[in-house]
Amino acid sequence: MVLLLYYLILYLLHMPLIASQSNNDDVPDNPAPYIPRPVDYQGDFRVLHDELIQPLDGVDREYYIAIDEIIWDYTQYSTEIPENTAAHFWTTTSPTQVGNMYYKAVYQEYTDETFTTLKSRPQWQGLLGPILRAEVGDTLRVHLWNRASHDFSMHPHGVFYEFEMEGAVYKGALENSSVKPGDNYTYNWLIAARAGPGPKDGDSLVWGYHSHVHESDIYNGLFGAILVYRPGSLNQAVIAKEVVTALFAINENHTPYLTETVHKLAHHVDLEVVKHNQTAKREFRLSNIKQSINGLIMAEPKDLVLEQDESIQWHLLGWGSFNDLQMVSWQQGHVSMFDIPVSQIRLMPASFRTVKVTPGIPGTFQFGFLNHESGIEGMNMYYQVEKSPSKKKTN
Repeated sequence: MVLLLYYLILYLLHMPLIASQSNNDDVPDNPAPYIPRPVDYQGDFRVLHDELIQPLDGVDREYYIAIDEIIWDYTQYSTEIPENTAAHFWTTTSPTQVGNMYYKAVYQEYTDETFTTLKSRPQWQGLLGPILRAEVGDTLRVHLWNRASHDFSMHPHGVFYEFEMEGAVYKGALENSSVKPGDNYTYNWLIAARAGPGPKDGDSLVWGYHSHVHESDIYNGLFGAILVYRPGSLNQAVIAKEVVTALFAINENHTPYLTETVHKLAHHVDLEVVKHNQTAKREFRLSNIKQSINGLIMAEPKDLVLEQDESIQWHLLGWGSFNDLQMVSWQQGHVSMFDIPVSQIRLMPASFRTVKVTPGIPGTFQFGFLNHESGIEGMNMYYQVEKSPSKKKTN
């Protein structure tokens, strides 16, 4: 009796399912679409949905980039840093301090596939890798040649890529996730609409790229920027009104080049003292953490010149660790983000911001982490503001 009751309950529970199957036997399958769109997307969500079915109709933009090993000078564009300033500690030499010269691996752009002629770059770009530019709908094609002595890669943020184009090493990653010394690899990255400027952005916005083989790769000097433009807006006039800066503490203690730096460039460092004296060891390690902008300390680049009352796009990249929570500001000038006036911009590791900067008066001014110890330790850069041509005529 109990068993009969059990089967009766099962039959009653399955009756709706049996009925629905019998009623749908004659309904044809409609695969277009098999699952209809559940909602009517509006605004930004409509843009994101529609781009999935839209082919990219832009152009291929090719870059020839090598990873080269160089000697880097953190103070090459700095005037003499006074001894009574905090920044002097990070640039001076002593038995426990390397100073300002280090071996590094960097991304360098060449004119063509021969990798013989370097492309020119502004002083303010410093250690920052080549600025990759593309419009929405374009494809970035990056030909990378690793001429360094370690495995490295290029991993982008913001753009679309297939698995083999990710350039990141982790458990289960593909064999070609890194590029071995002497090898070449070509990355293809697609610039979809979601990577480009929104309604309240300017003509362009910024993403970043870096080597992703080891977490210390950015400290080697392997980081750069990707600028994405509205369709039809990428031209030399726009490029002339852009500045790109990366702000973070470069920790030389984590790079594989520190030993070579000490042995070849810092004979003054007493390794025995550093090894056996705890105070000396702390001073040595602290002095190897460089608070910098584009790998430059207290820089005064000659070509960072703005025009009074002329707005520019200033792109900011944050890298580093949890210690790199930067509050970026400009000593003089009107700054806005998304058309909203701001006094400072907060940068965190792997965050990217684009702001509009409009200088108000002529002169020499500072930009960087101005109101914190990172700023006085070197995370400052000077820029010039020239009087506008129209105001020169009136005077």
